[in-house]
Amino acid sequence: MLIHRHPARCGIADGGAIWLDLIDPTPDEVHQVEQACALVLPTREDLGSIEVSSRIDVVDGVLRLGVPYFSHSDATAQSPVGFLLLPQRVITLRYAVSPAFELAAARIEEAHALTAAQALLTIIEAIVATSADRLEHVSAETGQLSSRIFGHAPEPGTTLRQALAELGHLEGRLTRMRQSATGLQRVVLFLRDCHSHGFDHALHQRAAAIGKDLEVLAEFDSQLTDKLQFLLDAVLGFINIEQNEVIKILTTVSVVSIPPMVLAGIWGMNFHNMPELHWPFGYAAALAVIALSALLPLAWLRRRGWV
Repeated sequence: MLIHRHPARCGIADGGAIWLDLIDPTPDEVHQVEQACALVLPTREDLGSIEVSSRIDVVDGVLRLGVPYFSHSDATAQSPVGFLLLPQRVITLRYAVSPAFELAAARIEEAHALTAAQALLTIIEAIVATSADRLEHVSAETGQLSSRIFGHAPEPGTTLRQALAELGHLEGRLTRMRQSATGLQRVVLFLRDCHSHGFDHALHQRAAAIGKDLEVLAEFDSQLTDKLQFLLDAVLGFINIEQNEVIKILTTVSVVSIPPMVLAGIWGMNFHNMPELHWPFGYAAALAVIALSALLPLAWLRRRGWV
């Protein structure tokens, strides 16, 4: 459990901490906060509920906001995040380490005379800023992957399979960030119309600006999703072309080998009434005819542009 104070005075009990950041809290930490703040903290199951009414409500004067699927980083699994806004402090509940909350802590420490509502918006702004950075990283990786796929040098099949795996990884990261942004957007929409817990016109405008930032991120996410879908179609198309080339080769070999096999089978018959078997040049002539029977179909296929 982290305690961020502004101004830096005492601990939980005397109300000096403006932000209580609970990271996968133990039962003892939960009990300590509940006793000090005279409230009941929501459980992880409560925060992970998909019903909006279970995630955004006011209980005993405490504004409870939840994001059921929050992506803390590309290396961690999704987990719920909760925000509890009291008149004098904000409490966050999370179950993984998050760079966004570290950025928020630094911003709150640098700020002056923050209210609890201002601290909450500062935390949300840090989450949005971190999400924007992560989207930019995905965009850069997508651009690099596109250059590899459409490079001048032909890509071997193993590289195309690697590209498929990378596309799946990038799409998974985008999906996790999209789910986080969707949950966060509902929270911001609620705060934009909130007229209690210290939210005034200035904070409403600030919340509206955050909402616009989330809309921009959603548009950027949509563009990246379309780009990934295009790259996926391109990779599958290249793989299909490679498979067609293999099938073309096998088909050509089959067509070219049929006439020689037929002729060899005919001359391999042991009948007495086969004059060419007793001809002195019969063997050489048979080899020449067999070779010609293979070359003629090959020349015809090449003239048609099939090989």
